[in-house]
Amino acid sequence: MSRTFITCTPLYIIAFILFSCNDKNIDTTSVFSSEVNTLYGTNFIKGKISSIVYDDEQGYDSTLFVYNSKQHLVKTIFYLNGKEYGYCKYDKNSSNRIDLHYYDSNKKETSYSIVEFDDNKNVTLCRDYGYIYPDTTKMVLLYMKQNSYDKNNRLNDAFEYHCDGIPPYKYRYSYNDDETVTEECFLAVTGDIYSIIKRKRDKMGNVIEKNENFPSDTNDRTNIIIEYKYDDKGNWIERRIIDKDPKSYRNKYSKRRIHYLEE
Repeated sequence: MSRTFITCTPLYIIAFILFSCNDKNIDTTSVFSSEVNTLYGTNFIKGKISSIVYDDEQGYDSTLFVYNSKQHLVKTIFYLNGKEYGYCKYDKNSSNRIDLHYYDSNKKETSYSIVEFDDNKNVTLCRDYGYIYPDTTKMVLLYMKQNSYDKNNRLNDAFEYHCDGIPPYKYRYSYNDDETVTEECFLAVTGDIYSIIKRKRDKMGNVIEKNENFPSDTNDRTNIIIEYKYDDKGNWIERRIIDKDPKSYRNKYSKRRIHYLEE
């Protein structure tokens, strides 16, 4: 059985698709361009990427990044076990804002997100819109998170909103010399601490250790170690999540292959 559309397709064919895409439904003027980062969801990945292929316990899934003739990213197409199940179109409204419109395999728009970021590629605001039953005719705001950063370009505090009855949260971040970040999560209405998370990051900025506890329920806690293997761009290609509880569902091994536009 073919693993994915991407893995069974020679890279020179993928390159041809990327550079010669003439989909009339793609807006080639309102696009995202970056020489050093690619926006994927609400995160930036180092380098201009042509495809990402994942391989884990869930099966094989992949993303194809489509560029126009100016090598500007205009679309991502999502595959699961070799079959396309949706895509996303990029609409760049300004130098620091991109709208992502998500569609299913029937070309029906299912949701969209608005991502705003600063000149350092720090995401400052993310808003997710979608449908709420029984109102299926108009999308509404489902989720929002607003971040602020200190003078050292580190996450300082954040505010998080949910539309489904989950209370809004405020976050406060502090930093230690050993690269450990402490995140305190407060209930926005009462000010009570909901959770305290300590994360330690490696030189690439990825979390390698996470300890979480809930002051209101001291029996519920998390202690996770994460191991990575990187490519020469600094993006992880293998990741192993290890929970110190051997029966935990959090234990997971994933790997991905990242192909870059310049290859």
